[in-house]
Amino acid sequence: MRRISVIATAAAMATAVTGLAGGQASASVQSLGTCVTHYGNTVAWMDCKGGTQASWVRLGYNCGIPPATVNRLTQWYVLAAGGKGTVSARCALPMNRAWYNVRVY
Repeated sequence: MRRISVIATAAAMATAVTGLAGGQASASVQSLGTCVTHYGNTVAWMDCKGGTQASWVRLGYNCGIPPATVNRLTQWYVLAAGGKGTVSARCALPMNRAWYNVRVY
């Protein structure tokens, strides 16, 4: 049975700022959230920190006993600009690795 929990995903968004400087348009630099993944025994989790714009994040993990392992993904969660969050997942079998995916909100 798989259990997923999410902590502290907020609902704020940053907007891109575009201005004119000397007749040329310049856009502010936008950054997505970043995450650090961990796994051990039968649990995988990621701790995420928001960038300057809101992001979608999800946790990927591999569980099972080699060679019979399975890659799984959590659903996508919103990570607010400057926010923090944790996503975790549990397998009945041992975890082999974990990774994260980030995309623009």
